[in-house]
Amino acid sequence: MKTKIASWAVRLLIGLLILLALAYLVRSSLVPARTAGLFLDYAEGVDWIPAPQNPLFNGGNIEFAGYDPVQLAGPDMGEWEEMVIVSFSSDDRYEDFLKRVEAHQGLSRYHLSLFVPGYEQRMFANWMLRRDRENDSVNVDDRATIDEAIPANPHYVDRWQEIFAGAYRGEIVLLNFVSRNKDMGDAEGAEDAEELEKQYSKPAMRILGRMGAQLAAVGSVEKVVVGPDPRQHDEYGFGHYPSVDAFEVVFTARGRLALVPTRNKAMNADRSVGYWLKPYAPFKLTAGSH
Repeated sequence: MKTKIASWAVRLLIGLLILLALAYLVRSSLVPARTAGLFLDYAEGVDWIPAPQNPLFNGGNIEFAGYDPVQLAGPDMGEWEEMVIVSFSSDDRYEDFLKRVEAHQGLSRYHLSLFVPGYEQRMFANWMLRRDRENDSVNVDDRATIDEAIPANPHYVDRWQEIFAGAYRGEIVLLNFVSRNKDMGDAEGAEDAEELEKQYSKPAMRILGRMGAQLAAVGSVEKVVVGPDPRQHDEYGFGHYPSVDAFEVVFTARGRLALVPTRNKAMNADRSVGYWLKPYAPFKLTAGSH
């Protein structure tokens, strides 16, 4: 009897190992060889083509694209017209793309970083967000005023106010490029940046989910290829909201605001950068791509 049980256990273990190996092979075949994140600024007077239709990105797969990015936090990186995440199935296609971008006459400048997308992380996070969409136990009624919620940085106050006072009320994506605070200290009892981020993100994500938000993209930044050193962030995460009104609820929810100081401890404010932008039609929540 014991021999039979041991035999079945061995077979089960071998079967699990085979399944894991197959899953790894499938994942390896699906994950792109390179993924690039770009900020693009076109030359004045150029009649430029929106990213989803732009032949500049031929040979790649555009995973996200939006227009009119407005910076809201971090060192001033100037003004841009598009932000695009594009992946390539091979290094050769990526290298060809780099040559096309460099030679593009219509671009006045661009920044390009290599990303490492967290596809599984995004899938799991969006599943969790959808669970809270109809969850009335998540308190979104206790809210501060917009002025109370806006970060104190005087350089960006007007830009924050324009989001909520402007004529545009459609879908909005918040781009967060985070550099962790690596000077938390090594002494016993010193706080860990990753743990502080979790203390903020878990309750905040429930509020996002309640208001119908999803993650458009999430992952880590491998390196800056073209651009200044402050572009070298640790992580990126794009929160996608169904409307400006939905974002306003999340932004002013006291349950989130109470934890902002905790999140700020984990972040290097001098190197973290934030934007908001409008997603192109193929990447809207209503398009079913999320």
